[in-house]
Amino acid sequence: MSTRSKTVLAFLPSGGENEVRILGGIQDVALSRHWAFSSAECRDGGNGALRILRSPDGGTVGEMLAKINPDGVIVIHNAVKPSTLRQPSRRAMPTVFIDRPVGIKASRRTFPVCVFGEDASFARLAAAELFRSGFRDYAFLTYPDDPPWSRERGKCFARIIAEAGMAFHPFPAPSGGNGATYLVAHVAPFLDSLPKPCGIFAANDALGEAALRVCAQRGWAVPQNIAIVGVDNLEFICEGTTPTLSSISRDWNSEGCAAAELLAEWMAEPDRRPASRIVPASHVVRRASTFFAADRRVAQAMEFIRRHACEEGFGPRDVVREMGCSRTLADSLFRKVDGRTILDEIHGVRLARAKEFLLLGKPADFVASACGYASYDDFCRVFKRRVGSTVRRWALAEKSPV
Repeated sequence: MSTRSKTVLAFLPSGGENEVRILGGIQDVALSRHWAFSSAECRDGGNGALRILRSPDGGTVGEMLAKINPDGVIVIHNAVKPSTLRQPSRRAMPTVFIDRPVGIKASRRTFPVCVFGEDASFARLAAAELFRSGFRDYAFLTYPDDPPWSRERGKCFARIIAEAGMAFHPFPAPSGGNGATYLVAHVAPFLDSLPKPCGIFAANDALGEAALRVCAQRGWAVPQNIAIVGVDNLEFICEGTTPTLSSISRDWNSEGCAAAELLAEWMAEPDRRPASRIVPASHVVRRASTFFAADRRVAQAMEFIRRHACEEGFGPRDVVREMGCSRTLADSLFRKVDGRTILDEIHGVRLARAKEFLLLGKPADFVASACGYASYDDFCRVFKRRVGSTVRRWALAEKSPV
């Protein structure tokens, strides 16, 4: 006896770059389970009404829910408030949130079902990255009133610093204020008070960007005086700062898969409310704010590689020319930093980007070209040698529903 295909709707904020990766994970599960799946981007339409973008029907959230009548909903990054989904005319509907909804006061039993990044893993990766500096002093930056997700990251980070025998400097997280006011009134004075050098773990990329602005105003060298790492790896922030901001990349694809599988369980047994799930962070994307290289030429060369490695024809010769020394000396300087050669660094950047494209479902021949490889065969050969798996086998394993 066949069962009716489930209809699932996902709401996401407009203009987000990582939401595309989350959708890729959701779509993988949707395809495997033969769901009728659709997504809608939301934007504030004024007067508290959310308007739907990039949807054939447009309209408001309520109108879309009434038209599609989904069996389940996934809400990405607070695109829709829980109260918006609760309508008297509608039945109770299984709903999974990616990230904790903001402004919700509820008991542990009634709190919305969520998938979110593991704050402890963010703290561990941040500490490991900052410990490369050899500094003795560390601090954590958070928002006004210290929201729960940020508070947990800070507590875990402080514990790691203490266990390592280093000095942790707590930020008081005052109430009120935001944006430039918060930066001037609280962040800047706190950074002024810290001993130098010091490693800073920012609760997210926006706070990391704010800290970098203070460093620029004070004339502090980054990362020599202040080293900074953020969370989320939002490229429009991290690539736009001076210097560029190192950041912890969340495993967006796995978060999408986890949310879809959680929703599938709930739709299969509507009366059995599932528990929320956490997904560990992926890795640190190292940029100039944590390039701890004794030779400044290496730090500049690594940034040069990160920016240009995926360009057609780019190779070690371009890096050596940028460094202004011989290939032998350049490779020797690189090995002193992390035991890798210039070519290793180039392939590392290319393959990291290639994996992102593959997780988004891009065909391998497109990935080869987009990541700077001379041919599809060249890409497959390098991938297998350095990753230890064929492109196809790796993509199938990584995109399997969790």
